[in-house]
Amino acid sequence: MWQPGHAWDAAWTARAPFPYAVVDDFFPADQVARLMAILDEEHVERYEGDLFAFEASAPEPATPELRAFRDAFAAALAPRLSRLAGTALRRADLRAYAYRVGHYLLPHTDHQDELGRALAYAYYLPSPEPPIGGELELFRFRGEVPESATLIEPRANRIAIFEVGDTSLHQVREVLRGLRISIAGWFYPREPRG
Repeated sequence: MWQPGHAWDAAWTARAPFPYAVVDDFFPADQVARLMAILDEEHVERYEGDLFAFEASAPEPATPELRAFRDAFAAALAPRLSRLAGTALRRADLRAYAYRVGHYLLPHTDHQDELGRALAYAYYLPSPEPPIGGELELFRFRGEVPESATLIEPRANRIAIFEVGDTSLHQVREVLRGLRISIAGWFYPREPRG
């Protein structure tokens, strides 16, 4: 699994429109295959609203295997990502997503004070039909007006991680052909309230 170094830290802080990073070849092939097998056991449902259309698993993984994967993923990355976030990250959540032709997620920010999200991530999985479209698009603001700043292709075994804040506006562009498969979620500095 990825091991961040000093060059990674410099690239993170220098990136615009807000801090983000993209890492290719994130997992060894055997771990990718294992994750795909685990995800085969997760039920997905269609979600559609004013801002989005996609298929996703439940917010809390249904199978013990995916819960264990999420916990190991968080344990391995949270200490390393804490330096980038500037705060000690304690946990992550994880959900599987499938974007088919016509699916999208319009521009939005994941920032909500009460949730305490620090970093967002999307890890792209191999697809039997690699997608055309479905890029993660990051926006910058020129005054009050957002404009496209960066497109991140949903390439298999790539992870995109970015800072969550008031100005971290992003979207998933519409999938024009194929199937975009990912796991995604957020890293948090504290345990959930409850």
